[in-house]
Amino acid sequence: MPTSSPSSYWQVGKTLSECFDHVFTSGIVSDVTFLVGEEMERISAHKLVLMSRSPVFYPMLEGPMAEKGDIPIPDISDETFKLFLRYLYTDSIDLTLRNVVPVLNAARKYCVDILVSHCEKFLASNLSSDNACLFLEQAHVFVLDSLKSDCLRFIDENPTAALTSEAFTDLCVGCVTSITESDNLRVTENNVYEAIIRWAEAECARQNLEITPDNKRKVLGDILYTVRFSVMDIDFFLKEVCHHNLLPAEYVVQIVNYQHHPEKVPGSKLNHTERRIDRTKQRVWLFAESLQGPNIVGSELADFESVAFSVSHSIRLIGFGSLYSYRDNTVKVVIYENNEVVYKADKIYRVKSESDDIGEVLLKDSECIHLKPGNVYTITVKKSHGRMCYSKGAVGDTFQFKHAMITIQTPADALQNVLGHNINQVPYLLLK
Repeated sequence: MPTSSPSSYWQVGKTLSECFDHVFTSGIVSDVTFLVGEEMERISAHKLVLMSRSPVFYPMLEGPMAEKGDIPIPDISDETFKLFLRYLYTDSIDLTLRNVVPVLNAARKYCVDILVSHCEKFLASNLSSDNACLFLEQAHVFVLDSLKSDCLRFIDENPTAALTSEAFTDLCVGCVTSITESDNLRVTENNVYEAIIRWAEAECARQNLEITPDNKRKVLGDILYTVRFSVMDIDFFLKEVCHHNLLPAEYVVQIVNYQHHPEKVPGSKLNHTERRIDRTKQRVWLFAESLQGPNIVGSELADFESVAFSVSHSIRLIGFGSLYSYRDNTVKVVIYENNEVVYKADKIYRVKSESDDIGEVLLKDSECIHLKPGNVYTITVKKSHGRMCYSKGAVGDTFQFKHAMITIQTPADALQNVLGHNINQVPYLLLK
């Protein structure tokens, strides 16, 4: 019969998990020893606990296939294995960004699904631009579909830091593809292209290949065609993409043709679908938004609205603003590039915007016009009812859209005597 006082017993006043933690830490009555990590550190445990928590440990420790003597575990560090075992004893673990991936590896190896789920939730709740690509690769390796979806969603919304991170260049082919093929990736095609070039150069180095256009094309495979070249900034395409000589000549021709005649070639690998960032239109106001004050020509009536302008960089026009009237909700539109007609539609519906006085005119069938530097573009809008117009914008006035500068111009010489209306009455452009 024990002679010590009850308060000296380590079991007294302790929960089950606290008692099991003491049993594990002290190693009392242990009946199995593992040799862990590169240093083969001896870590003692208890078969009953391990077999009750893991379907992998059960046949390892019991039955005719059970291992004899000390069991080597060289592929897990001693620090990680102790954390893992303590979880099996106590059902608790202190996960950090430093230890979660090694612990996840151990949990997957020994089929402790509850701990796998715990690690997955921890990773998802700690996603950042710095680790999103790293966590995506782990989700791919361990087949964690929920975490993979979380990572891809995060990268879609925060792409710039992820695409320029060192971890992006370490991704496998499947993970790179899952990022660059997304229609929801909120970044320009220039950025996507630059990212895959960095990845291709890193992959060439991993495969001990010389970094040449042919080898980069080889390691990229179909990743190359996840870039939407046909909707890329044309200046970047000509100066950078063509210079790198990665695309086969037939696709270069297709892309240049698509810029002017947007028709898909059967059997082509090119993806012409615009990503979400490109489908988002932005307004560029050509004068003050207010309809009051000196910006209005008080009594002037006109059957036309128009504007002439040039751009400093290639951008796309998808529509424009127009004075709105319930009596007159359709317009006839002609758009000129210098003296040539590049777009014509006899009946486009004008959609009322948040202003009672202005509606939006979107080019039909989701068309867009590729605006290029060095040209003067003139939008002319024919309407059925004359009404008050906006005042003229001054030739030479400039407006910023992302990296491009828009400058108000006079129309091409051949149009000045044909238009029959005042210039610079269109309130804003819809660009992307």
